[in-house]
Amino acid sequence: GGWGKTTLAKMVYNDQGVQQHFQLKMWHCVSDNFDAIALLKSIIELATNGSRDLPDTIELLQKKLEQVIGKKRFMLVLDDVWDEDERKWEDVLKPLLCSVGGPGSVIVVTTRSQKVASIMQTLGTLKLACLSEQDSWKLFAQKAYGNDVEQNQAELVGIGKRIANKCRGLPLALKTMGGLLSSKQKVQEWKAIEERNIRDTVTGKDEIMSILKLSYIHLSSEMKQCFAFLAVFPKGCLMYKEELIQLWMANGFIQEKGTMDLILRGESI
Repeated sequence: GGWGKTTLAKMVYNDQGVQQHFQLKMWHCVSDNFDAIALLKSIIELATNGSRDLPDTIELLQKKLEQVIGKKRFMLVLDDVWDEDERKWEDVLKPLLCSVGGPGSVIVVTTRSQKVASIMQTLGTLKLACLSEQDSWKLFAQKAYGNDVEQNQAELVGIGKRIANKCRGLPLALKTMGGLLSSKQKVQEWKAIEERNIRDTVTGKDEIMSILKLSYIHLSSEMKQCFAFLAVFPKGCLMYKEELIQLWMANGFIQEKGTMDLILRGESI
């Protein structure tokens, strides 16, 4: 996790040339729910821009899928696929999804699993690598210092480079740590974060989680409450800023500060 698979897919998905090329574009966050009926319902809803009263059988959903997609050239992104059951893809979903759409339709899959990639691929897989030391520092510095790296104390820059190296070139880790440090102004605050146990000996999910946990520990109690509240939403859920701030306010998670009202406080979080 945190290598930038979803970020790269989003850049492709939102590219102007891609926008113009495909008549229909759909994005579905799969995660651990690769149920065929649920997936087909989601694709139909995405294709029609709204929820509908849909049947619960594969046969009827297939007919509906043919109606809403027809011969349109489509791009479908299946993000974060985990299910390694080959039969589910080969026997059910592949025949359905590949039977609709016009020539040039594309299905893009992001996954952490090489087995998933092998099962679903028709073209070669694109494996992402960690960022180089130079690119790692550039990303970290952009988040931690903004555009004024040279204006910062030399000591802060030195600490920042050591912290960036501990992130091992993982983009999510670099962005998270850089964002955390951007709110810290004192050298001792930076040193305290540097001295925390960012694991140097683990890889993969544990490595990312140790860094994300570290960033969470250093949030204010108010921000921790607001962040933890997001767990009530399903993964991949589209959240609107205004509605989220209203929910934070309703639950008493944010308080007025000076002359700043609650909505502005929520936006600052």
